[in-house]
Amino acid sequence: MLHMSYVFFDLEWNQGYPRNEAEKIDEIIQIGAHRLETWDDPGTSFSAYVRPSIHKRLHHQVKKFLPLHQSQLKRAGSFREVIPEFFRWCGPDPVFFTWGTCDARVLDTNLCWYGMEEYLDIEIYDLQRAFDLLVLETSRQTSLEAAVAALGLDGSLTYHDAGNDALYTARIGAELIRRFGALPSEAELDAAQEALRLRQQQEAAAEAHAALETLEAPPVLRRRSGPFEDDNACLHSRSARLIPCPECGNELCNGSWYRLGPRCVSQSRCAEHGRYYSVLHLLPQAEGGVSGELLVYSEADFPRELYRLCRLGGETVEVQKLPRKHRRHRRRSRERKRA
Repeated sequence: MLHMSYVFFDLEWNQGYPRNEAEKIDEIIQIGAHRLETWDDPGTSFSAYVRPSIHKRLHHQVKKFLPLHQSQLKRAGSFREVIPEFFRWCGPDPVFFTWGTCDARVLDTNLCWYGMEEYLDIEIYDLQRAFDLLVLETSRQTSLEAAVAALGLDGSLTYHDAGNDALYTARIGAELIRRFGALPSEAELDAAQEALRLRQQQEAAAEAHAALETLEAPPVLRRRSGPFEDDNACLHSRSARLIPCPECGNELCNGSWYRLGPRCVSQSRCAEHGRYYSVLHLLPQAEGGVSGELLVYSEADFPRELYRLCRLGGETVEVQKLPRKHRRHRRRSRERKRA
């Protein structure tokens, strides 16, 4: 990268008990940052509390995580004072980094709230996404503490302090540079994430297909339907989508199908007796068209992990909600009304 400095920043914010638009805002109460001039530079730090003007008291959930006292905020500078100080400290043309996307969103919201849009035009690199894809080959959004441990970095500082968390983020960035030579661009991260998604989908599809082949539990309902003109007609048919609850007989409706070869899996739910999983076998007919063999399993006999694999690895076939059949009520005769 050609920029002169790299700024890793972290925010802590307070929240309200939403009763109006102002109280829905996550209000910044601390800004922490660590600046590197080069990747092997020990760097310099910035940390400042921000006096709140929207949520004057700390939310009870925020108190559990942040190592600060209300009195520290009362003595702090206002947002309008701290933000210009922070950006002056960053220097000219820095590259900004955060851990995840939440800090960037909250910063934008606060800048707009205080009418300081001149600071909005900055690009922020999501280091968490780069770590997940480069190191763990996942997209699960690893916590900062878990990433520090995974890289074997010193984790002795207190977490949930903006200054410390910014320093941790800087150390992770420097370690990724040391291991991989450069950080991938946004386009390269997009390509890596798409490749990861396709690989996970293929692996899940193979695992789910094998598990469906060896499913030993007997179904609580077995039904044949058709023939239909094609697979799509079968999947959208009432006979494939509407099933009676095996316990109480209430009508249940399967949602979207997840197709794995000739098998399609869906889920329905009885408010009283829980979930049921439908496996629909699409069977081509010699004379043309297709028929369906529906096997319904209880929640106890169909592992939830198997359904997760079907969703991840299967081709989604979305279906619309089926209209209910309206029962005709006979109009009472005039004589009966009089009686």
